[in-house]
Amino acid sequence: MKHKFLCILLCISMLASGILLSGCANSEGGTSVGTDTTGEDDNNAVVTRSSMTLTLWVPTSPDTTEEAIAQTEEAINKVTQPLYDTAIKLYAIPEDEYDEAVKERVHTIEKTIAEEEQAEIEKRKQEIENAKNGVTGDVTTVAQTTAKPSDTESEYSMIVTSAPQYPHVEATQMDIFLMRGLEDYEYYANNMYLSPLDEDLAGSSKVLKSYIYPDFLNAAVIDGVTYGIPNNHAVGEYTYFLVNKRLIAEEYENPDMITTLESAQKFISNVIAYHQDVTPIYGVYEPNYYEYWSGQDPQTFSVLASRITQSSIYDVDVKSVFRNIFSISNFTQNTYLYKSYVEQGHVSTADNVGEFGVGFIKATPEEIAQYEDEYYINIHQAPRGTKEEYCKAVFGVSSYTKNVSRSMEIITMLNTNTELRTILQYGAEGTHWKYDEEDNSIIVQLSDAYKMNLMDTGNMFITYPDYGKKLDYWDAAKAQNLDSYYPITSSFSGYQNDDNKALLQEFDAFNRQIKAEIDAMSAAEFKANVDNGSLRERVENNDAYKKLTYIPTGSDATTGLTVENGWIPNASIVNLWKEYVTELLGGKEPGAEA
Repeated sequence: MKHKFLCILLCISMLASGILLSGCANSEGGTSVGTDTTGEDDNNAVVTRSSMTLTLWVPTSPDTTEEAIAQTEEAINKVTQPLYDTAIKLYAIPEDEYDEAVKERVHTIEKTIAEEEQAEIEKRKQEIENAKNGVTGDVTTVAQTTAKPSDTESEYSMIVTSAPQYPHVEATQMDIFLMRGLEDYEYYANNMYLSPLDEDLAGSSKVLKSYIYPDFLNAAVIDGVTYGIPNNHAVGEYTYFLVNKRLIAEEYENPDMITTLESAQKFISNVIAYHQDVTPIYGVYEPNYYEYWSGQDPQTFSVLASRITQSSIYDVDVKSVFRNIFSISNFTQNTYLYKSYVEQGHVSTADNVGEFGVGFIKATPEEIAQYEDEYYINIHQAPRGTKEEYCKAVFGVSSYTKNVSRSMEIITMLNTNTELRTILQYGAEGTHWKYDEEDNSIIVQLSDAYKMNLMDTGNMFITYPDYGKKLDYWDAAKAQNLDSYYPITSSFSGYQNDDNKALLQEFDAFNRQIKAEIDAMSAAEFKANVDNGSLRERVENNDAYKKLTYIPTGSDATTGLTVENGWIPNASIVNLWKEYVTELLGGKEPGAEA
Protein backbone atom coordinates (compact mmCIF):
# COMPACT_ATOMS: atom_id res chain seq x y z
CA MET A 1 0.00 0.00 0.00
CA LYS A 2 2.83 2.37 0.90
CA HIS A 3 4.56 1.55 -2.39
CA LYS A 4 1.31 2.20 -4.31
CA PHE A 5 0.87 5.60 -2.56
CA LEU A 6 4.41 6.61 -3.53
CA CYS A 7 3.68 5.72 -7.15
CA ILE A 8 0.60 7.96 -7.08
CA LEU A 9 2.63 10.86 -5.70
CA LEU A 10 5.26 10.28 -8.37
CA CYS A 11 2.60 10.40 -11.09
CA ILE A 12 1.24 13.66 -9.71
CA SER A 13 4.74 15.11 -9.59
CA MET A 14 5.47 14.07 -13.18
CA LEU A 15 2.17 15.48 -14.39
CA ALA A 16 2.78 18.78 -12.64
CA SER A 17 6.26 18.99 -14.11
CA GLY A 18 4.89 18.28 -17.55
CA ILE A 19 2.39 21.10 -17.23
CA LEU A 20 5.04 23.56 -16.12
CA LEU A 21 7.42 22.53 -18.86
CA SER A 22 4.75 22.76 -21.53
CA GLY A 23 3.96 26.26 -20.30
CA CYS A 24 7.59 27.26 -20.89
CA ALA A 25 7.56 25.70 -24.32
CA ASN A 26 4.48 27.66 -25.29
CA SER A 27 6.00 30.94 -24.20
CA GLU A 28 9.15 30.36 -26.18
CA GLY A 29 7.77 29.01 -29.40
CA GLY A 30 4.36 27.43 -29.26
CA THR A 31 2.57 26.60 -32.48
CA SER A 32 -0.23 28.76 -33.83
CA VAL A 33 -3.20 28.02 -36.02
CA GLY A 34 -2.96 29.35 -39.54
CA THR A 35 -1.60 28.82 -42.99
CA ASP A 36 1.87 27.33 -43.13
CA THR A 37 4.39 29.14 -45.29
CA THR A 38 7.94 28.19 -46.20
CA GLY A 39 11.14 30.18 -46.36
CA GLU A 40 14.85 29.92 -45.70
CA ASP A 41 16.87 30.55 -42.59
CA ASP A 42 20.37 32.09 -42.39
CA ASN A 43 21.88 28.78 -43.54
CA ASN A 44 19.55 28.55 -46.56
CA ALA A 45 17.71 25.63 -45.00
CA VAL A 46 14.01 25.38 -45.76
CA VAL A 47 11.88 26.23 -42.73
CA THR A 48 8.14 26.23 -42.19
CA ARG A 49 6.41 29.29 -40.79
CA SER A 50 2.92 29.36 -39.34
CA SER A 51 0.68 32.35 -39.62
CA MET A 52 1.02 34.12 -36.30
CA THR A 53 -0.44 37.09 -34.45
CA LEU A 54 1.81 39.09 -32.13
CA THR A 55 0.94 41.96 -29.83
CA LEU A 56 2.76 45.29 -29.75
CA TRP A 57 2.30 47.55 -26.72
CA VAL A 58 3.32 51.22 -26.94
CA PRO A 59 2.35 54.49 -25.21
CA THR A 60 0.58 57.17 -27.19
CA SER A 61 -0.80 60.67 -26.69
CA PRO A 62 -4.20 60.93 -24.98
CA ASP A 63 -5.24 62.84 -28.12
CA THR A 64 -4.72 59.80 -30.36
CA THR A 65 -8.06 58.40 -31.50
CA GLU A 66 -9.15 54.74 -31.59
CA GLU A 67 -9.83 55.12 -35.31
CA ALA A 68 -6.27 56.36 -35.89
CA ILE A 69 -4.85 53.40 -33.96
CA ALA A 70 -6.89 50.99 -36.08
CA GLN A 71 -5.70 52.70 -39.28
CA THR A 72 -2.10 52.50 -38.12
CA GLU A 73 -2.49 48.85 -37.16
CA GLU A 74 -3.79 48.11 -40.66
CA ALA A 75 -0.83 49.92 -42.22
CA ILE A 76 1.60 47.95 -40.05
CA ASN A 77 0.01 44.69 -41.12
CA LYS A 78 0.38 45.55 -44.78
CA VAL A 79 4.13 45.42 -44.11
CA THR A 80 4.48 42.50 -41.68
CA GLN A 81 1.99 40.03 -43.16
CA PRO A 82 3.51 39.59 -46.63
CA LEU A 83 7.04 39.73 -45.26
CA TYR A 84 6.81 37.47 -42.21
CA ASP A 85 3.26 36.04 -42.27
CA THR A 86 2.84 37.87 -38.97
CA ALA A 87 -0.15 39.95 -37.96
CA ILE A 88 0.32 42.69 -35.39
CA LYS A 89 -2.28 43.61 -32.80
CA LEU A 90 -1.39 47.17 -31.80
CA TYR A 91 -2.19 48.21 -28.26
CA ALA A 92 -1.51 51.97 -28.15
CA ILE A 93 -2.31 53.05 -24.59
CA PRO A 94 -2.54 56.69 -23.42
CA GLU A 95 0.87 57.54 -21.98
CA ASP A 96 -0.46 58.46 -18.54
CA GLU A 97 -2.07 55.01 -18.26
CA TYR A 98 0.49 52.96 -20.16
CA ASP A 99 2.96 51.80 -17.49
CA GLU A 100 0.22 50.64 -15.13
CA ALA A 101 -1.71 48.97 -17.95
CA VAL A 102 1.32 46.92 -19.02
CA LYS A 103 2.12 45.89 -15.46
CA GLU A 104 -1.49 44.91 -14.83
CA ARG A 105 -1.56 42.87 -18.04
CA VAL A 106 1.60 40.97 -17.08
CA HIS A 107 0.32 40.24 -13.59
CA THR A 108 -3.08 39.12 -14.91
CA ILE A 109 -1.44 36.66 -17.30
CA GLU A 110 0.82 35.39 -14.52
CA LYS A 111 -2.16 34.81 -12.23
CA THR A 112 -4.23 33.16 -14.96
CA ILE A 113 -1.48 30.72 -15.88
CA ALA A 114 -0.87 29.84 -12.22
CA GLU A 115 -4.59 29.19 -11.69
CA GLU A 116 -4.83 27.04 -14.82
CA GLU A 117 -1.78 25.00 -13.83
CA GLN A 118 -3.12 24.47 -10.33
CA ALA A 119 -6.54 23.45 -11.70
CA GLU A 120 -4.89 20.95 -14.03
CA ILE A 121 -2.85 19.47 -11.17
CA GLU A 122 -6.00 19.13 -9.08
CA LYS A 123 -7.75 17.45 -11.99
CA ARG A 124 -4.92 14.93 -12.36
CA LYS A 125 -4.97 14.25 -8.64
CA GLN A 126 -8.69 13.56 -8.78
CA GLU A 127 -8.31 11.30 -11.81
CA ILE A 128 -5.66 9.27 -10.01
CA GLU A 129 -7.81 9.08 -6.88
CA ASN A 130 -10.83 8.01 -8.94
CA ALA A 131 -8.76 5.32 -10.66
CA LYS A 132 -7.56 4.07 -7.30
CA ASN A 133 -11.16 3.83 -6.05
CA GLY A 134 -12.56 2.40 -9.27
CA VAL A 135 -14.57 5.52 -10.13
CA THR A 136 -15.11 6.12 -13.85
CA GLY A 137 -16.07 9.22 -15.84
CA ASP A 138 -14.51 12.55 -16.71
CA VAL A 139 -13.43 14.92 -13.95
CA THR A 140 -14.80 18.45 -14.18
CA THR A 141 -12.99 21.20 -12.30
CA VAL A 142 -14.15 24.62 -11.19
CA ALA A 143 -11.81 26.18 -13.75
CA GLN A 144 -13.52 24.24 -16.55
CA THR A 145 -16.97 25.36 -15.53
CA THR A 146 -15.99 29.02 -15.26
CA ALA A 147 -16.79 30.80 -18.50
CA LYS A 148 -13.86 32.61 -20.07
CA PRO A 149 -14.43 35.96 -21.78
CA SER A 150 -14.74 35.85 -25.54
CA ASP A 151 -12.39 37.77 -27.81
CA THR A 152 -14.78 40.68 -28.02
CA GLU A 153 -15.55 40.73 -24.28
CA SER A 154 -11.91 41.14 -23.28
CA GLU A 155 -10.74 44.50 -21.93
CA TYR A 156 -8.39 44.64 -24.90
CA SER A 157 -9.70 43.35 -28.21
CA MET A 158 -8.00 40.13 -29.21
CA ILE A 159 -8.89 40.35 -32.89
CA VAL A 160 -6.76 42.02 -35.54
CA THR A 161 -9.52 43.71 -37.52
CA SER A 162 -7.38 44.07 -40.62
CA ALA A 163 -6.33 40.39 -40.46
CA PRO A 164 -9.36 38.35 -39.35
CA GLN A 165 -7.92 35.23 -40.97
CA TYR A 166 -5.00 35.25 -38.55
CA PRO A 167 -5.19 33.62 -35.10
CA HIS A 168 -6.74 35.75 -32.41
CA VAL A 169 -4.59 36.95 -29.52
CA GLU A 170 -4.66 34.39 -26.70
CA ALA A 171 -5.82 35.27 -23.20
CA THR A 172 -2.35 34.60 -21.79
CA GLN A 173 -0.34 36.13 -24.64
CA MET A 174 1.84 39.20 -24.51
CA ASP A 175 4.66 39.73 -26.98
CA ILE A 176 6.47 43.02 -27.64
CA PHE A 177 6.20 45.94 -25.24
CA LEU A 178 8.05 49.13 -24.46
CA MET A 179 9.61 49.83 -21.07
CA ARG A 180 10.14 53.48 -20.20
CA GLY A 181 13.20 53.80 -18.02
CA LEU A 182 15.85 51.64 -16.37
CA GLU A 183 13.76 51.03 -13.25
CA ASP A 184 10.93 49.41 -15.22
CA TYR A 185 13.36 47.48 -17.42
CA GLU A 186 15.15 46.01 -14.40
CA TYR A 187 11.82 45.22 -12.73
CA TYR A 188 10.58 43.11 -15.65
CA ALA A 189 13.97 41.44 -16.16
CA ASN A 190 14.58 40.62 -12.51
CA ASN A 191 11.08 39.19 -12.11
CA MET A 192 11.50 36.94 -15.15
CA TYR A 193 8.81 38.69 -17.18
CA LEU A 194 11.19 39.12 -20.14
CA SER A 195 12.64 36.62 -22.60
CA PRO A 196 16.44 36.45 -23.10
CA LEU A 197 17.40 37.83 -26.51
CA ASP A 198 21.08 36.97 -26.85
CA GLU A 199 20.49 33.91 -29.03
CA ASP A 200 18.58 35.98 -31.58
CA LEU A 201 21.11 38.84 -31.36
CA ALA A 202 23.79 36.34 -32.32
CA GLY A 203 21.65 34.86 -35.10
CA SER A 204 18.64 36.07 -37.03
CA SER A 205 18.66 39.57 -35.47
CA LYS A 206 22.41 40.15 -35.53
CA VAL A 207 21.88 43.03 -37.98
CA LEU A 208 20.78 45.07 -34.94
CA LYS A 209 24.42 45.34 -33.93
CA SER A 210 25.04 47.34 -37.11
CA TYR A 211 22.24 49.81 -36.40
CA ILE A 212 22.46 50.24 -32.63
CA TYR A 213 25.53 51.71 -30.96
CA PRO A 214 27.32 48.98 -28.95
CA ASP A 215 27.08 50.92 -25.69
CA PHE A 216 23.28 50.78 -25.87
CA LEU A 217 23.35 46.99 -26.05
CA ASN A 218 26.04 46.77 -23.38
CA ALA A 219 23.93 48.89 -21.04
CA ALA A 220 20.94 46.59 -21.62
CA VAL A 221 22.79 43.58 -20.20
CA ILE A 222 21.51 42.48 -16.78
CA ASP A 223 23.45 39.76 -14.98
CA GLY A 224 25.08 38.74 -18.25
CA VAL A 225 21.84 38.52 -20.25
CA THR A 226 20.27 40.92 -22.77
CA TYR A 227 16.54 41.26 -22.12
CA GLY A 228 15.74 44.33 -24.20
CA ILE A 229 16.69 46.44 -27.21
CA PRO A 230 17.13 50.14 -26.33
CA ASN A 231 15.90 52.74 -28.81
CA ASN A 232 18.76 54.67 -30.44
CA HIS A 233 18.90 58.36 -29.55
CA ALA A 234 21.53 61.04 -28.95
CA VAL A 235 23.38 60.40 -25.70
CA GLY A 236 24.98 62.69 -23.17
CA GLU A 237 26.29 66.24 -23.35
CA TYR A 238 29.45 67.83 -24.69
CA THR A 239 31.69 70.29 -22.91
CA TYR A 240 33.88 72.07 -25.46
CA PHE A 241 37.16 73.90 -24.98
CA LEU A 242 37.35 76.86 -27.39
CA VAL A 243 40.47 78.79 -28.41
CA ASN A 244 40.37 82.18 -30.14
CA LYS A 245 41.56 81.90 -33.77
CA ARG A 246 42.41 85.60 -34.19
CA LEU A 247 44.58 85.72 -31.08
CA ILE A 248 46.27 82.43 -31.88
CA ALA A 249 47.38 83.94 -35.20
CA GLU A 250 48.54 87.19 -33.61
CA GLU A 251 50.53 85.35 -30.94
CA TYR A 252 52.01 82.92 -33.49
CA GLU A 253 50.78 79.94 -31.47
CA ASN A 254 50.13 76.42 -32.75
CA PRO A 255 46.42 75.68 -32.13
CA ASP A 256 47.09 71.94 -32.17
CA MET A 257 49.18 72.37 -29.03
CA ILE A 258 46.58 74.38 -27.06
CA THR A 259 43.73 72.00 -26.32
CA THR A 260 43.50 72.13 -22.50
CA LEU A 261 43.64 74.72 -19.73
CA GLU A 262 47.06 73.46 -18.69
CA SER A 263 48.52 73.67 -22.21
CA ALA A 264 47.00 77.15 -22.69
CA GLN A 265 48.88 78.84 -19.81
CA LYS A 266 51.33 80.80 -21.98
CA PHE A 267 48.58 81.79 -24.42
CA ILE A 268 46.32 82.98 -21.57
CA SER A 269 49.19 85.02 -20.11
CA ASN A 270 49.65 86.77 -23.46
CA VAL A 271 45.91 87.46 -23.72
CA ILE A 272 46.02 89.01 -20.24
CA ALA A 273 49.09 91.12 -21.06
CA TYR A 274 48.40 92.25 -24.62
CA HIS A 275 44.65 91.96 -25.28
CA GLN A 276 42.96 93.71 -22.41
CA ASP A 277 39.70 94.16 -24.35
CA VAL A 278 39.29 90.38 -24.47
CA THR A 279 38.10 88.17 -21.58
CA PRO A 280 40.94 85.69 -21.00
CA ILE A 281 38.75 82.76 -19.86
CA TYR A 282 35.03 82.18 -20.31
CA GLY A 283 32.97 79.57 -18.51
CA VAL A 284 33.35 77.10 -15.66
CA TYR A 285 36.14 74.55 -15.61
CA GLU A 286 35.09 71.08 -14.42
CA PRO A 287 37.45 68.09 -14.16
CA ASN A 288 36.81 65.85 -17.13
CA TYR A 289 36.34 62.08 -17.35
CA TYR A 290 36.12 61.53 -13.59
CA GLU A 291 34.11 58.84 -11.85
CA TYR A 292 33.73 59.27 -8.09
CA TRP A 293 33.25 56.48 -5.54
CA SER A 294 31.16 56.91 -2.40
CA GLY A 295 27.61 56.41 -1.20
CA GLN A 296 26.48 58.96 -3.78
CA ASP A 297 26.25 58.88 -7.58
CA PRO A 298 29.40 58.62 -9.74
CA GLN A 299 29.34 62.35 -10.56
CA THR A 300 29.30 63.63 -6.96
CA PHE A 301 32.76 64.61 -5.71
CA SER A 302 34.72 62.06 -3.73
CA VAL A 303 38.37 61.79 -2.73
CA LEU A 304 38.30 58.25 -4.14
CA ALA A 305 38.18 58.72 -7.89
CA SER A 306 38.90 57.14 -11.26
CA ARG A 307 39.75 58.95 -14.47
CA ILE A 308 38.02 56.95 -17.20
CA THR A 309 38.28 57.95 -20.85
CA GLN A 310 37.07 56.37 -24.09
CA SER A 311 40.29 54.32 -24.28
CA SER A 312 40.21 52.97 -20.71
CA ILE A 313 40.05 49.19 -20.41
CA TYR A 314 39.13 46.78 -17.62
CA ASP A 315 42.07 46.35 -15.29
CA VAL A 316 42.54 44.30 -12.14
CA ASP A 317 45.49 46.53 -11.28
CA VAL A 318 43.33 48.55 -8.91
CA LYS A 319 45.97 51.24 -8.37
CA SER A 320 45.50 52.34 -11.97
CA VAL A 321 41.73 52.58 -11.56
CA PHE A 322 41.11 53.79 -8.01
CA ARG A 323 43.10 56.83 -6.92
CA ASN A 324 43.36 59.31 -4.09
CA ILE A 325 42.22 62.35 -6.05
CA PHE A 326 45.02 64.51 -4.63
CA SER A 327 47.55 62.18 -6.25
CA ILE A 328 46.13 62.84 -9.74
CA SER A 329 48.06 65.73 -11.27
CA ASN A 330 45.33 66.36 -13.87
CA PHE A 331 42.97 67.25 -11.04
CA THR A 332 45.34 69.17 -8.78
CA GLN A 333 47.08 71.20 -11.50
CA ASN A 334 43.93 72.25 -13.38
CA THR A 335 42.03 73.00 -10.17
CA TYR A 336 44.89 75.23 -9.02
CA LEU A 337 45.11 77.03 -12.38
CA TYR A 338 41.40 77.76 -12.58
CA LYS A 339 41.31 78.93 -8.96
CA SER A 340 44.18 81.33 -9.62
CA TYR A 341 42.58 82.75 -12.78
CA VAL A 342 39.27 83.29 -10.94
CA GLU A 343 41.03 85.07 -8.08
CA GLN A 344 42.84 87.38 -10.49
CA GLY A 345 39.57 88.33 -12.19
CA HIS A 346 40.42 86.69 -15.52
CA VAL A 347 37.31 84.47 -15.69
CA SER A 348 33.79 85.44 -16.73
CA THR A 349 30.63 83.36 -16.76
CA ALA A 350 28.36 86.16 -18.01
CA ASP A 351 26.07 85.42 -20.96
CA ASN A 352 27.16 88.61 -22.76
CA VAL A 353 30.88 87.92 -22.39
CA GLY A 354 31.83 89.05 -25.89
CA GLU A 355 35.20 87.93 -27.27
CA PHE A 356 37.27 85.58 -25.12
CA GLY A 357 40.64 83.87 -25.29
CA VAL A 358 39.67 80.36 -24.22
CA GLY A 359 36.33 79.07 -23.02
CA PHE A 360 34.46 76.10 -21.58
CA ILE A 361 30.99 75.70 -23.08
CA LYS A 362 28.36 72.99 -22.63
CA ALA A 363 26.44 72.66 -25.89
CA THR A 364 25.10 70.42 -28.61
CA PRO A 365 27.01 70.12 -31.90
CA GLU A 366 24.40 72.37 -33.51
CA GLU A 367 24.78 75.02 -30.83
CA ILE A 368 28.59 75.02 -30.85
CA ALA A 369 28.63 75.50 -34.64
CA GLN A 370 28.00 79.23 -34.16
CA TYR A 371 31.54 79.53 -32.78
CA GLU A 372 33.43 77.64 -35.47
CA ASP A 373 34.40 80.67 -37.58
CA GLU A 374 36.08 82.49 -34.70
CA TYR A 375 37.29 79.69 -32.42
CA TYR A 376 39.10 76.39 -32.61
CA ILE A 377 36.79 73.82 -31.07
CA ASN A 378 38.12 70.96 -28.93
CA ILE A 379 36.18 68.38 -26.92
CA HIS A 380 36.89 68.88 -23.21
CA GLN A 381 34.37 66.28 -22.06
CA ALA A 382 32.83 63.80 -24.48
CA PRO A 383 29.19 62.83 -23.94
CA ARG A 384 29.12 60.39 -21.03
CA GLY A 385 26.61 57.61 -21.29
CA THR A 386 24.85 56.09 -18.32
CA LYS A 387 22.74 52.98 -17.97
CA GLU A 388 19.78 55.24 -17.19
CA GLU A 389 20.37 57.28 -20.37
CA TYR A 390 20.74 54.25 -22.65
CA CYS A 391 17.69 52.53 -21.19
CA LYS A 392 15.25 55.44 -21.40
CA ALA A 393 13.10 53.43 -23.82
CA VAL A 394 13.59 49.69 -24.31
CA PHE A 395 11.60 47.19 -26.35
CA GLY A 396 11.42 43.74 -24.79
CA VAL A 397 9.76 40.43 -25.52
CA SER A 398 7.52 39.14 -22.76
CA SER A 399 8.14 35.72 -21.28
CA TYR A 400 4.50 35.07 -22.23
CA THR A 401 5.20 35.61 -25.92
CA LYS A 402 3.95 33.38 -28.66
CA ASN A 403 7.44 33.24 -30.15
CA VAL A 404 10.66 35.07 -29.26
CA SER A 405 12.28 34.95 -32.69
CA ARG A 406 9.13 36.10 -34.50
CA SER A 407 8.84 38.99 -32.01
CA MET A 408 12.47 39.88 -32.58
CA GLU A 409 11.80 40.14 -36.31
CA ILE A 410 9.41 43.01 -35.57
CA ILE A 411 11.77 44.69 -33.09
CA THR A 412 14.54 44.37 -35.67
CA MET A 413 12.39 46.15 -38.25
CA LEU A 414 11.65 48.98 -35.80
CA ASN A 415 15.40 49.49 -35.60
CA THR A 416 16.37 48.96 -39.25
CA ASN A 417 13.35 49.52 -41.50
CA THR A 418 12.32 53.12 -42.18
CA GLU A 419 8.92 52.16 -43.57
CA LEU A 420 7.64 50.29 -40.52
CA ARG A 421 9.39 52.66 -38.11
CA THR A 422 7.71 55.66 -39.75
CA ILE A 423 4.27 54.05 -39.70
CA LEU A 424 4.47 53.36 -35.96
CA GLN A 425 5.65 56.91 -35.32
CA TYR A 426 3.48 58.94 -37.69
CA GLY A 427 0.60 56.63 -38.60
CA ALA A 428 -0.76 55.44 -41.92
CA GLU A 429 0.65 56.93 -45.11
CA GLY A 430 -2.02 58.76 -47.05
CA THR A 431 -4.19 59.09 -43.96
CA HIS A 432 -2.01 60.75 -41.33
CA TRP A 433 0.95 61.83 -43.49
CA LYS A 434 2.28 61.83 -47.03
CA TYR A 435 5.53 62.49 -48.86
CA ASP A 436 5.99 66.10 -49.93
CA GLU A 437 5.11 66.47 -53.61
CA GLU A 438 8.16 68.63 -54.36
CA ASP A 439 10.64 66.92 -52.05
CA ASN A 440 10.02 63.25 -51.29
CA SER A 441 12.81 63.23 -48.70
CA ILE A 442 10.45 64.88 -46.19
CA ILE A 443 6.94 64.10 -45.01
CA VAL A 444 3.91 66.33 -44.55
CA GLN A 445 1.22 66.00 -41.89
CA LEU A 446 -2.33 65.22 -43.03
CA SER A 447 -3.98 64.56 -39.67
CA ASP A 448 -3.23 65.11 -35.99
CA ALA A 449 -5.37 62.17 -34.86
CA TYR A 450 -2.29 59.99 -34.26
CA LYS A 451 0.50 61.32 -32.01
CA MET A 452 3.52 59.42 -30.68
CA ASN A 453 6.68 60.25 -28.75
CA LEU A 454 9.69 59.80 -31.03
CA MET A 455 11.64 58.13 -28.21
CA ASP A 456 9.03 55.41 -27.73
CA THR A 457 8.68 53.90 -31.20
CA GLY A 458 12.11 52.54 -32.10
CA ASN A 459 15.44 53.68 -33.50
CA MET A 460 15.21 57.47 -33.89
CA PHE A 461 17.86 57.63 -36.57
CA ILE A 462 15.92 55.68 -39.20
CA THR A 463 12.77 57.79 -39.26
CA TYR A 464 11.94 61.44 -39.86
CA PRO A 465 12.71 63.72 -36.88
CA ASP A 466 9.55 65.71 -37.60
CA TYR A 467 7.34 66.85 -40.43
CA GLY A 468 9.36 68.89 -42.90
CA LYS A 469 12.75 67.60 -41.69
CA LYS A 470 15.00 65.24 -43.62
CA LEU A 471 16.68 62.13 -42.31
CA ASP A 472 20.10 63.82 -42.51
CA TYR A 473 18.97 65.89 -39.54
CA TRP A 474 20.30 62.99 -37.46
CA ASP A 475 23.89 63.26 -38.75
CA ALA A 476 25.04 65.40 -35.82
CA ALA A 477 23.37 63.08 -33.29
CA LYS A 478 25.02 60.06 -34.89
CA ALA A 479 28.41 61.77 -34.67
CA GLN A 480 27.68 62.62 -31.04
CA ASN A 481 27.07 58.96 -30.24
CA LEU A 482 30.34 58.03 -31.94
CA ASP A 483 32.11 60.52 -29.66
CA SER A 484 30.25 59.31 -26.58
CA TYR A 485 31.61 56.75 -24.17
CA TYR A 486 30.22 54.37 -21.58
CA PRO A 487 32.67 54.22 -18.64
CA ILE A 488 34.08 50.75 -18.06
CA THR A 489 33.04 51.12 -14.43
CA SER A 490 29.37 51.60 -15.31
CA SER A 491 28.64 47.89 -15.28
CA PHE A 492 30.19 47.60 -11.80
CA SER A 493 27.15 47.76 -9.56
CA GLY A 494 26.21 46.46 -6.15
CA TYR A 495 29.29 47.82 -4.39
CA GLN A 496 27.04 49.69 -1.96
CA ASN A 497 25.92 46.93 0.40
CA ASP A 498 25.04 46.13 3.99
CA ASP A 499 28.70 45.53 4.86
CA ASN A 500 29.78 49.05 3.93
CA LYS A 501 26.60 51.06 4.52
CA ALA A 502 27.90 52.70 7.71
CA LEU A 503 31.35 53.21 6.20
CA LEU A 504 29.90 54.98 3.16
CA GLN A 505 27.88 57.32 5.36
CA GLU A 506 31.06 58.21 7.25
CA PHE A 507 32.94 58.59 3.98
CA ASP A 508 30.27 60.85 2.48
CA ALA A 509 30.58 63.21 5.43
CA PHE A 510 34.36 63.27 4.99
CA ASN A 511 34.00 64.04 1.27
CA ARG A 512 31.66 66.94 1.95
CA GLN A 513 34.09 68.33 4.49
CA ILE A 514 37.09 68.08 2.15
CA LYS A 515 35.14 69.60 -0.75
CA ALA A 516 34.04 72.56 1.37
CA GLU A 517 37.63 73.12 2.53
CA ILE A 518 39.23 73.10 -0.92
CA ASP A 519 36.47 75.35 -2.29
CA ALA A 520 37.26 77.83 0.49
CA MET A 521 41.03 77.68 -0.07
CA SER A 522 42.83 80.28 -2.12
CA ALA A 523 44.82 79.05 -5.09
CA ALA A 524 48.06 79.45 -3.12
CA GLU A 525 46.68 77.56 -0.12
CA PHE A 526 45.42 74.75 -2.33
CA LYS A 527 48.78 74.43 -4.10
CA ALA A 528 50.66 74.45 -0.78
CA ASN A 529 48.44 71.68 0.63
CA VAL A 530 48.95 69.64 -2.51
CA ASP A 531 52.71 70.22 -2.68
CA ASN A 532 53.35 69.37 0.97
CA GLY A 533 51.16 66.27 0.74
CA SER A 534 48.83 67.22 3.58
CA LEU A 535 45.63 66.74 1.58
CA ARG A 536 46.80 63.42 0.22
CA GLU A 537 47.84 62.23 3.69
CA ARG A 538 44.52 63.25 5.27
CA VAL A 539 42.74 61.07 2.77
CA GLU A 540 45.15 58.15 3.18
CA ASN A 541 44.73 58.27 6.98
CA ASN A 542 40.94 58.44 6.94
CA ASP A 543 39.55 55.22 8.44
CA ALA A 544 36.61 54.95 6.03
CA TYR A 545 38.88 55.53 3.03
CA LYS A 546 41.31 52.85 4.22
CA LYS A 547 38.59 50.25 4.71
CA LEU A 548 36.83 51.07 1.44
CA THR A 549 40.12 50.61 -0.47
CA TYR A 550 41.35 47.59 1.51
CA ILE A 551 42.79 44.62 -0.41
CA PRO A 552 43.17 41.43 1.66
CA THR A 553 46.66 39.92 1.99
CA GLY A 554 48.15 36.87 3.67
CA SER A 555 49.56 38.93 6.54
CA ASP A 556 46.27 40.53 7.59
CA ALA A 557 45.84 38.31 10.66
CA THR A 558 49.18 39.35 12.12
CA THR A 559 48.65 43.06 11.41
CA GLY A 560 45.17 43.14 12.91
CA LEU A 561 43.31 43.70 9.64
CA THR A 562 40.56 41.28 10.60
CA VAL A 563 36.81 41.15 10.11
CA GLU A 564 36.39 41.61 13.85
CA ASN A 565 38.25 44.90 13.57
CA GLY A 566 36.13 46.08 10.66
CA TRP A 567 38.35 45.06 7.75
CA ILE A 568 35.70 43.32 5.67
CA PRO A 569 36.63 42.26 2.09
CA ASN A 570 33.01 42.64 0.96
CA ALA A 571 32.94 46.20 2.31
CA SER A 572 35.89 47.34 0.21
CA ILE A 573 34.87 48.95 -3.08
CA VAL A 574 38.33 48.34 -4.48
CA ASN A 575 38.40 44.66 -3.50
CA LEU A 576 34.93 44.14 -4.97
CA TRP A 577 36.14 45.72 -8.22
CA LYS A 578 39.17 43.42 -8.28
CA GLU A 579 36.96 40.36 -7.83
CA TYR A 580 34.51 41.64 -10.46
CA VAL A 581 37.16 42.29 -13.11
CA THR A 582 39.08 39.10 -12.32
CA GLU A 583 35.92 37.14 -13.06
CA LEU A 584 35.18 39.31 -16.09
CA LEU A 585 38.61 38.60 -17.55
CA GLY A 586 38.30 34.86 -17.11
CA GLY A 587 39.71 34.41 -13.64
CA LYS A 588 43.18 35.73 -14.42
CA GLU A 589 44.86 37.50 -11.51
CA PRO A 590 47.33 40.33 -12.20
CA GLY A 591 50.50 38.91 -13.72
CA ALA A 592 48.90 35.59 -14.63
CA GLU A 593 49.96 34.07 -17.94
CA ALA A 594 47.51 34.47 -20.79
